[in-house]
Amino acid sequence: MTTLADRWLRPRSAHTQFPPYDLGDPTIVGQAEARTSTLARIYHKGQEQAWDGRTVMDELIAKHGEIRFPVEKREAFERIAAVLLWGELAAWSISADLALRLEDTPSKMAASSQVFDEARHFYVLREYMWRAGLDVNRLGGWSRRLLVELLETDNLLYKVVGMQLLVESTAVVMFHAIAEAQLEPVLTDLLYYFERDEARHVGLGVLALPSVLADLNEREALALWWFQTKMQLEMVASGMTLHSSFNVLGIDQAALNAHSFKYHHEILRRMKAGQAGRGADASGIKGLFQISKKGQDRLQGLLFPTAATPAWQRGLLDTMTRAALRADRWLASRAPAT
Repeated sequence: MTTLADRWLRPRSAHTQFPPYDLGDPTIVGQAEARTSTLARIYHKGQEQAWDGRTVMDELIAKHGEIRFPVEKREAFERIAAVLLWGELAAWSISADLALRLEDTPSKMAASSQVFDEARHFYVLREYMWRAGLDVNRLGGWSRRLLVELLETDNLLYKVVGMQLLVESTAVVMFHAIAEAQLEPVLTDLLYYFERDEARHVGLGVLALPSVLADLNEREALALWWFQTKMQLEMVASGMTLHSSFNVLGIDQAALNAHSFKYHHEILRRMKAGQAGRGADASGIKGLFQISKKGQDRLQGLLFPTAATPAWQRGLLDTMTRAALRADRWLASRAPAT
């Protein structure tokens, strides 16, 4: 018998199976949608909270006046904005792929809603950059590598886990931190809309993944864990290259990292609660990257030294940072020129 995990893990078919006639069978649809009605609510919530980027931008400029981004923080913000802007473009493409490939109607609806959100985020952030006279930078090597891996993988499970649980949750935390820094009033108010949308996108993974993960065998679960671990390491390396930029913007990267861990743990808690609520074994949340509180504290201590940090550990971090920066430049140099 073919499981849901089998269908998510199989390669994309060379022949499109269309139409999916099961979606017209009331008995089959009723059974499936009784379990996934909350997913459909993501779509409806997205429709209720939809906003017009041009109108909001014009209203905020009318409220605060023309955009005057602090000169001393422009270069630092341009580096971080590149990760966000091109990340939104990648999310736009990936969510469109999910809307095509996810099988049940509620999941397709949730992914379709995300397509419109990500398109709006990309063009609004780009328009903000243009109006502020800020340069739209190329991506750093680590960030580009991570996004290209997600764009190019044909594995539906990896796409959902990578985008919905890792990239989207990181985007929520970053948008919140930049808004809290109050760099420029139009940007501060604008990012509220971004953060609200991104938090809703995480829900697709929270609700759709548990039943798929429960069907994974040990080999598949290990492969998924390694895929996420590799992504996490790439995100850490990318963050190391941006440390000075966060400092210039007045954003505490250690607090941002701790917030990311906390948000990730909350996502896992919600997934386990959903499993338990459906009478399923909550331990079925397997294959997902998880780090203990002790492991989190050790990583925080390594990446973000304090006055009490010994000299050898600071030296190790300096070496790691230089290596991350060199690799970032090398990876970026290998990217196509256009």
